[in-house]
Amino acid sequence: MTTNFKFNGFLKVLIPFLLTQALGIYAAFRFLPALATVQPVSFGGFSFYDFLILLIFVVLFIFLASRFQKFGAVFYKVILTFLIFGGSQAIFGIWLGSAASILASVILTVLFWFFQTVFMQDIAMILTLAGIGSIFGLSFAPTAVLLILIIFSFYDIIAVYKTGHMIKLAESMIRSHAIFGLVIPSSLGGLKERMSRVAPGEEFMILGSGDVIFPLLLSASIVRISIAQAAMVGIFSAVGLFLMYWLFTHQKVRKPMAALPPIAGASIVGYLIALLIFK
Repeated sequence: MTTNFKFNGFLKVLIPFLLTQALGIYAAFRFLPALATVQPVSFGGFSFYDFLILLIFVVLFIFLASRFQKFGAVFYKVILTFLIFGGSQAIFGIWLGSAASILASVILTVLFWFFQTVFMQDIAMILTLAGIGSIFGLSFAPTAVLLILIIFSFYDIIAVYKTGHMIKLAESMIRSHAIFGLVIPSSLGGLKERMSRVAPGEEFMILGSGDVIFPLLLSASIVRISIAQAAMVGIFSAVGLFLMYWLFTHQKVRKPMAALPPIAGASIVGYLIALLIFK
């Protein structure tokens, strides 16, 4: 197993990541007039009980999914179906009418489950994550998203390196063929592979949905203030992706890693620099 950084390999990760960020920022810009009067959730909008409820939900979900594998497999597929339909409909709605966007989302969802190739996986995820990230991003103030990024970055570290339950959850999703994230093949030919063959290792790398959507939440939230600032955050999130990929490829033994901290950290740096540049 090679541990050398390969720029061509990084490009395979960067392209779908940046496509999602760019499409999400553009979608937020297009959605903004309709949501301009909606007051975004601010930093002070969170309470201890909000985080407690979220924590209970996450723990309960992981417990049920890992303990009852058949339940988990069905649950993943149902949730993923609704997310693809809803997220893609938001994106299709930018260019299509209401009925046409619904039809396009139905077709995409059917194709996703019918073909189940890496290519269909990534197309569906780019549209889904861009749609969900843009709408939810506009629902929060940038300061609130900063808090979310910091909390989930620490959670990612604990869940991967301490408890390991995030790895078990990912393995469960892979077994059920319901992966909520981008699948990056080592070669372009891998885009034609069936999802049933996907497993983390030499041939495929999986970039989880949170690693893609959390920086987009920050970018989309900033669209209310400045599209230039949002673009800067998107660029810096790509810098964080580069750092993550460099660390991942330089492991002595290739193992799953907490990808969100470097991506979120770089996104926050981009936001702070954007505040200084675009006053």
